[in-house]
Amino acid sequence: MNSEAEYDILIVGYSMLGNVAALLLANLGMTVAVVEKRQLSDVLLAKSARIDDEVMMIFEHIGIADEVSDILFPLQGMQVIGKDNRVLLEFNHLFHSKFAPLFGFYQPDLQKILQQKALKNKNISVFAGYEVETFEQKRNKVDVFFASTGNKDFKTVSASYLLVCNGQYSNIADYIDIEIEDFKYHSSVLCVDTYSKTDTSLHTYAQTIYDAEFPVTRINNDSRHQRWEFQIGEEKINDSQTSELVRKLLDELSTDDLQIESAFIYNFESRILSQWYLDRVLIAGDAAHIMPPYLGMGLAAGIKDIYNFGWKLKLIKEKVLSERILDTYQKERAPNVRYLVRLNLWIKRLFKSSKLRWLKGVVPVIPKWLLKRSLSTENQIRTGIIGNRSKGAGRLLLSANIVNHKGAIVSLNSVIGNNFSLIGLNHNPVDALGPEQLEFLASLGTSFYNLSLSKQKFVNDKRFAINIYDIESDLQKYLKKHKAIYVLVRPDRIVYDFCANADKLNKTVNELKSKLPLNNNEKEML
Repeated sequence: MNSEAEYDILIVGYSMLGNVAALLLANLGMTVAVVEKRQLSDVLLAKSARIDDEVMMIFEHIGIADEVSDILFPLQGMQVIGKDNRVLLEFNHLFHSKFAPLFGFYQPDLQKILQQKALKNKNISVFAGYEVETFEQKRNKVDVFFASTGNKDFKTVSASYLLVCNGQYSNIADYIDIEIEDFKYHSSVLCVDTYSKTDTSLHTYAQTIYDAEFPVTRINNDSRHQRWEFQIGEEKINDSQTSELVRKLLDELSTDDLQIESAFIYNFESRILSQWYLDRVLIAGDAAHIMPPYLGMGLAAGIKDIYNFGWKLKLIKEKVLSERILDTYQKERAPNVRYLVRLNLWIKRLFKSSKLRWLKGVVPVIPKWLLKRSLSTENQIRTGIIGNRSKGAGRLLLSANIVNHKGAIVSLNSVIGNNFSLIGLNHNPVDALGPEQLEFLASLGTSFYNLSLSKQKFVNDKRFAINIYDIESDLQKYLKKHKAIYVLVRPDRIVYDFCANADKLNKTVNELKSKLPLNNNEKEML
């Protein structure tokens, strides 16, 4: 990155996504400035309420999973139910770690922890109460002009890159003339946060009650707090702002003694920008793509955006890769976002379908397994920096428990660090590599691991590979399922490829080299 810039990256927006982005990028060794037009206490909004296990793996990677776990409520998936609590359909979310598939949370509580974590980080500077007025992109940096809210006393900060994640009302598309694909979806959601005097922890699914006056989703934030999201029509929005209607809706759907802590209207659209990266500007989260609210995966999608380009910025900063690697950001992330948009719209149609009423009538006489389905919101990469030798390429690495070289039981995700990783099943992967392949992986900062079988004696061979035990045999089964002895993993825990032997491993490393735009290498990416 540019040595003349004051910061490696400047983030516009310090809501939940901007906060996570600052922590993630600082964890990767970058200097970060954040500009937020509101004061820190004013960004603690109860907007988002769900994340999935992939986001928890990101939290674990950057060292905050333990700190936030006490305020997260584990969920198994999503259910469609009637007002009589009869389950019509059950969607169990697939997952890739020891974490629960989904988590409910109360955003202000979570964000307070994240803010405190960021304020203690020496690589993060927060400018609260300032608004970005304009910016100028130059050859090797971007100058950002901002002023305290309501004044015109300008400050100027230069950064190597500008990250825009200031939500769905961002004007970045108009400012740099980016086309917008509009899915013609508009809705309003009445979000109500409640506290119950009785324990509600039996609700281990996000439940959508389809036959209420307004379809409503109920999510536990913890054993006492719940989020209610009423899908209302625009013509009802004025009526729905009354406290009387909120109380009436809750009383119809719950026998618990509920105390209303907050109630607000959130308007949803669905659109995707045609470009998420232009020159020195990166766009992420709702500023780049807005999806309907039925799955509640908007925040998770934004965090996965940051995770995707974060490691690429790191290798640019280290002068290992050229800036052309950022061209893969949207290519890799957009298909997952489009899938989530389509899935949300399918769920919307499902709620309005007469089939649900028919299903409610036959539920008592059909097998329960017919009502259960698997649902995946995982970030699967189909094009970009992935291999092409196995079905598992482009999917998230399984994070199982292992015993590290110090004898502690930890998750694999917490061990493998910020760089590429090469894991061998009972084989030292260094021994399998040719000299050129080893030199190339070393130039990427790759870590090498020998996954020992759990019953074998633990011996550190000290030949550049770190020995780890597969104490529960989960990773052995995982690799054998993919007919592999070796797995090459990207810094964002996406499997580059599985390899069955040393010959295929060396070919895979050569392919990775051809796909990465190395610094000072003018060859076009394949």
